Amino acid sequence: MQENSPLIYVWGGITLILGLLLQLLPLSATLVHWRPQFLLIVVFYWLFRHPFQYGIFYAWLAGLLLDIFIGDLLGRHAIVFALCAYILRLLQQRLHLFGILHQAAVVLLMVLLAQLLLHSITLTFRSDWNGDLSVGPAVTSALIWPCLLWFFNRVLRMKYLGQEIASDPS
Repeated sequence: MQENSPLIYVWGGITLILGLLLQLLPLSATLVHWRPQFLLIVVFYWLFRHPFQYGIFYAWLAGLLLDIFIGDLLGRHAIVFALCAYILRLLQQRLHLFGILHQAAVVLLMVLLAQLLLHSITLTFRSDWNGDLSVGPAVTSALIWPCLLWFFNRVLRMKYLGQEIASDPS
């Protein structure tokens, strides 16, 4: 497949739906605090992989879909995903030089930032909210990042769309 193939957008839509379904998967009360931010790391993947085809609008749309499906404050995830996408676009040139472990560390920091922003926005609009800020989703998202790279690059045959994101297994 070529770099400008329409199949890139088909795969982007399929993985967006897959990430949304994984994000909405019901879990037990203890596992909810460790649920990875599946949709956010799918957006990160596409921002790393094809930054000119997928950008801030894609991240905003993914966040808006998540807000609609979970019935939360409309636009809360959308603005946070768009802000994270903007930061990743600023760092995009450097991120391709990073290995998988360094990328996982960036994912950890970005998901932590997203969690902090989501809780800040919620506290702004709901002063009586008693939610707790958990580091678990950031840790599990960083741990899942190498698996997500392998899955998308190998199983979905995305390596034919361009260069590998991180070819060295360190």
